[in-house]
Amino acid sequence: MIFASVFAFGGVFGATAFAGSFPDVPEDHDNYKAIQYLKDRGYIGGYSDLTFKPENEINRAEATRIIVSALNIPQDAEAVVLFGDVPKDQWFFPYVMGAYKAGIVSGDDNGKFRPGDTINLAESLRIVSEALKVELPGVGGEAAGGETAGGEAVVAETIFADVPSDVWYAKYALYAREKNIVLMDDYGQVHAGDPMTRARFAEIMYRFLIVKDSGGEGFPIEETWQLYESGKLPFKVKYPDNWEILNSGDGLDETVFWKNDKGYYQFSPERIYPNTAKAVVSLDENEEGLSKSEYFSNVKMVFGTGEASEFKLGDFDALQILYKDEYIKDWYIYLGTGAGAGVNAGEVLAVYTQNGPGVMAYQNRKFLDTMLKTFEYKEGAGGAGDDAGSDGAGDGGSSALKSQIFENILLEGAGQTTFGLISDEYIIETDSIGVGTGPIDYYYSSSLDITLKYERAGDVILDYRDGQTTAF
Repeated sequence: MIFASVFAFGGVFGATAFAGSFPDVPEDHDNYKAIQYLKDRGYIGGYSDLTFKPENEINRAEATRIIVSALNIPQDAEAVVLFGDVPKDQWFFPYVMGAYKAGIVSGDDNGKFRPGDTINLAESLRIVSEALKVELPGVGGEAAGGETAGGEAVVAETIFADVPSDVWYAKYALYAREKNIVLMDDYGQVHAGDPMTRARFAEIMYRFLIVKDSGGEGFPIEETWQLYESGKLPFKVKYPDNWEILNSGDGLDETVFWKNDKGYYQFSPERIYPNTAKAVVSLDENEEGLSKSEYFSNVKMVFGTGEASEFKLGDFDALQILYKDEYIKDWYIYLGTGAGAGVNAGEVLAVYTQNGPGVMAYQNRKFLDTMLKTFEYKEGAGGAGDDAGSDGAGDGGSSALKSQIFENILLEGAGQTTFGLISDEYIIETDSIGVGTGPIDYYYSSSLDITLKYERAGDVILDYRDGQTTAF
C-alpha cells in the first residue's frame, strides 16, 4: 500500500486530517490558500506525520482521488477489477473505478492504469476540464493567440511560448489561459510536460473549482497581489508581486509599475520591449484651471486617433483613451472641485498603461487591466506642492523617523512594529530561501528612500540601504 500514507484512505478522510494548516505549508507559501481550501473541504489530506510535502510529485492515483472527492463523484468499491495494477486491496481502487465509471479516466493499451506514474500539467488540464465538463474554446484560427488592449483575441500560432496551437492538449491549455488557471513564467512558458508537484496540482484544482463556482468567470488573479498605497500621490492599487515599482524624483510626482522583458534582457522601463508591461501613475496639477470638459476635450484632440470613452471612477469623471493594436489604455481622472477630492480638487490623476506585442501580450494586458480594475482614489495624499512622503513633517521629521528605524535594526521581534511607523513601505522582492532561517523580504519606502532587509522568522530588520535595491 505504497500510497496509503499520502492521502487518507479506506473512505475515512478524517483519519489523517487535523485543524489548521499543514506545518510545512506556512501562510506565505505561494499555494497556501489553494491547499488550505482543498483541505478544509476534505479533498486532500496529509502524510502520517501531518505534513503535506508540497514539493513532492503527484501521481495518477493521488490526482484521481482529489478529483473524485472535489467533484463528489461516487466511489465504486464493488466494481469489477478492470486494471491489473488497480486491485481491490489498494486504497485508490474505489476512486479509480468511480472515475472510470464517470468516464474521466481510462487505461492504456495494455490494460494498465499506471497509478504510480506522475501526472504532468497537460494531463492535469485535460482530466480536470473533462471531469468538470467545461466549455472549451476553439484553437488555431479561432483566437488561440494574444489579446489587444481592448480585450479582443487575436490569432497566433502559440497559446503559451511552449504550447503551440496544434498540440493535443491545446484546447485545454487555452481554456486554462483564458480563465487564469495557468499563468506564464517570465519567458511566456508553462512547462506542460513537467511532472506536477502536490502544491501545483492543488493550485490548479482550486482555480478550476473557483471558476466553476463563479459560473465561468476567470479566476481572480488579484486575490494574492499586494496593495500599493502611495505616500505622495492620491491613489492605491493592487499589483503583481514580481513587478518593480519605481518612483520619480526631481519634483515629478510619478510612480511606475514595471514588468521587464527578461527574455530580451531589458534593463530600463523607458521603452516597450515585446514582453514588457508598464503602468505609470502621474498627477497633473492642472495649473491652467481647465474644467473637466475643457481638459477632456483637449486630450481627445491630442489623441484623436485613439478610441475615447468617458466613465466614472467612484465619484469622479474619467476619460479612457484606447489604442487596441498598440496595447495602450490610458485613464485621465478629473478630481473635480467637490469635497471628495480634498486637497487634490481640480487636479487630474493620469494612469498610462502599455504592453508589448510578444508572446506574453495576453497575460500582460490582463494584468494591466486587472490593475486598473483595482485602482482607487485615496483621499489625503499628494496635492499641489505637498510632499506627502514626509508625512507633513518636512526633512526634520523624515530624519527623526529614520533615526528611530535605525535604532531598531537587529532588534529581534521589532520588525513589524517598526514598519508600523512607516506609511508607504512595500515589498519589492522576497528571497524564499533566505539565510537558512526562512524567507527574507526587502521593503522599500519611497518617502524615506530606503530599503530594509527583513527576516520573517525572527521578525527582525537585518540592515538597510539608501534607495530601492536588494544589493545587501
